[in-house]
Amino acid sequence: MQILETKNHFNCQEFEDFLIEEVYLENVLVKVNEIWFRYLLDGEEIDCSVKYDSISLEDTNLASPAGVKCFAVVIAVLFSLRFSSVLPQKFDFSKYSQFIDRELLNFLQTTIPKCWSENRYQVGKLVYQSPEIKVNESLLGQDVTYPIFELKTEQNTVDVIIGSGSGKDSLLCSLILQKAGVNYDILTCLYNSYGNIEEQKELFTQTSEHLNYRKQHYIYFQDSYYPWLQQRFDRYNIVARTQEYFEYKKPFHNIAGENIILPFLLAPIQAIHKITLLLVGNEKSADAPNLIDKYSGETVAHQWVKSLEANEKIEDQMARMFNNIHHASLIKPIHDVKIFDLVFKLGDQLPYATNSCNIQKPWCCRCEKCCYVFAGFCAYGDREKVIKAFGKDLFAMEENLYIWSELLGLKGYIPWECVGMPEETQLYFYKVYQQGVRNQAIAERGVSCIALFEQEILTPLQNSGKSVENYFQQIQNQFGQVYENHHTMPEWLWQKISPVLRNSSQQ
Repeated sequence: MQILETKNHFNCQEFEDFLIEEVYLENVLVKVNEIWFRYLLDGEEIDCSVKYDSISLEDTNLASPAGVKCFAVVIAVLFSLRFSSVLPQKFDFSKYSQFIDRELLNFLQTTIPKCWSENRYQVGKLVYQSPEIKVNESLLGQDVTYPIFELKTEQNTVDVIIGSGSGKDSLLCSLILQKAGVNYDILTCLYNSYGNIEEQKELFTQTSEHLNYRKQHYIYFQDSYYPWLQQRFDRYNIVARTQEYFEYKKPFHNIAGENIILPFLLAPIQAIHKITLLLVGNEKSADAPNLIDKYSGETVAHQWVKSLEANEKIEDQMARMFNNIHHASLIKPIHDVKIFDLVFKLGDQLPYATNSCNIQKPWCCRCEKCCYVFAGFCAYGDREKVIKAFGKDLFAMEENLYIWSELLGLKGYIPWECVGMPEETQLYFYKVYQQGVRNQAIAERGVSCIALFEQEILTPLQNSGKSVENYFQQIQNQFGQVYENHHTMPEWLWQKISPVLRNSSQQ
């Protein structure tokens, strides 16, 4: 993918006022079932807490108090990945140097360039690679003893734990495990930044109440960073300024790095409940970059944290810190085309109760994620039920036309959201088109989204002499297959779930 820009994104000086100089890790506290930490961002206090509901950090089977403290500092260090939007010049971890080793810092520094590529691109700072990291060299690693947590190999009542939300991917992971006869627990993260916690639980319950998991675990996040960041956005008018300067219609995203942090956060749950394997729902579609910067040649990716490369780096780092505590993605061998197909064949009516929007729960109906899931659901589910679930027909909304043009690949890049590749969206449109959908509301310039697909995709194919049917069959073949070597799952699990992935006609 590539986008042509009139101004380069390599070393822009226009937005220096928005960026910050230093992140200082001021305090890390361990409570009975909670980790609390405070950062200073150029002197402004940012507090965050992570609270577990199913374990005590004082459990005698977990680790010594010193080991738990080391774990808490590791989490605090990794949580600094949240500060991507403001590209700090320096991380100061010197106060906790004795709990940090050089390898952890190397992991952070080598992860940041790819994890933060979208944010660096947004403010024209691809030249920025990672912050300077300040520690007390004489104390570095003095109180680090690995493994921090150690899990013995005794069998427990479940085989795996799933990091699960209320979206289609989480639902599919549960359905695959149930079909394969794998016992599992579920872990759900609840964030104060997404609104009322009880309302979030209710949305999750709507998709999970019919699932056969053994135990539900929750992790609660209280975080003052995102309100602080929104105020900074407003103070510096950064969204409008970047869009005007670079002449594009892109939202300003913050990359929290949660997919990197989550496997580490779950380690004490796995240790206490004797569950060796955490599973997440990162699909193969997430491996694709959104664009390639034409000046530097660097790939820029919104979803790098969900890529196979990131999965492998995380697993290597976890192997250093923990014994017999692992993680993998259950759906990494398949693209979204296969995911939409499977979730409706295995889940029947359950997909209509899911939600995937990152702006407003359950659906804002105005973002790239909502549009993408709507198209996939219409292609593989019942379109009338999809419209009822979303509350609107997103194909008929004039204001979404630009988003559809991005998703179809007409702008030369993949939108900055957790969406699949343009060929996948084109296939969803083709399936909807084959259903006879034509007369959507007319949008600006007299073009509906279906007409857009017809004019920009179908007609050029027909004019080129290519077979339209063959074009979409090739997309189906490529994105509908199972990539058997594209995952990090242990062999015992792969043997159980691979027949479910391959045999999508199973009920």
